[in-house]
Amino acid sequence: MPAVNTMDFLDRSLRFLVCAVFALAVFTACGARRPEVQPLPPLDSVPARPADGLYRLQPGDLLRVKFTYHPEYDTRVPVRPDGKISLETTGEIVAAGRTPEELAREIEELSSDRLREPEVTVIVAMLGQQKVYVGGEVKAPGFVPYRPGLTPLQAILDRGGFTDTARVDSVLYVTADETDYRGVRLDLTGVVDRGLPETVVLGPNDVLYVPRTFIGDAATFVRLYIRNLLPIPPRFGFTP
Repeated sequence: MPAVNTMDFLDRSLRFLVCAVFALAVFTACGARRPEVQPLPPLDSVPARPADGLYRLQPGDLLRVKFTYHPEYDTRVPVRPDGKISLETTGEIVAAGRTPEELAREIEELSSDRLREPEVTVIVAMLGQQKVYVGGEVKAPGFVPYRPGLTPLQAILDRGGFTDTARVDSVLYVTADETDYRGVRLDLTGVVDRGLPETVVLGPNDVLYVPRTFIGDAATFVRLYIRNLLPIPPRFGFTP
């Protein structure tokens, strides 16, 4: 049996080990390579809000309803979470989303079957607590006190900002009309990376959900994952 050259054996072993490590590194890099990023689909249209600047009633508001010529029907009543109030002269009636004047006119109309030429005044005796909920991939999911002019990024920063796994280009913005929730997808990449101005202003009881993965169809996402999980009721009276 020929003698084994120890140095030659070590040299061949070292070269084999280097090649094996290099091959493993290449294989791992190829396997971990992220798929090519596809262009984002067009953003959904952001819900429009009433531009009249008038206050619209919300769940939790405490109302004082006064009947000028029939004071025996005067009452104080809260707007329930479902957006309705209940009066002796009208029964249940939707209050949320309307101005006090609009609600007063409807109370007059519905009360006219029982009262002669009723004259009604609706006064907001106490505002209900208004919040925006921020969930998903943020550092501290939870409620943010609503304030006029609040934007999505401001609300997210109030909850500690995005996590490292947040999908900034696919933030779900959920609001509601009188019957159901509606979700649209917001791309906040330009706002975060380039300081672009925000064009969306939140309303009371709106919801922001920051996902880990891309949301392609906001309506489907709301239907499957959001509608039955929201911690707050719809913000009734929203005008699309």
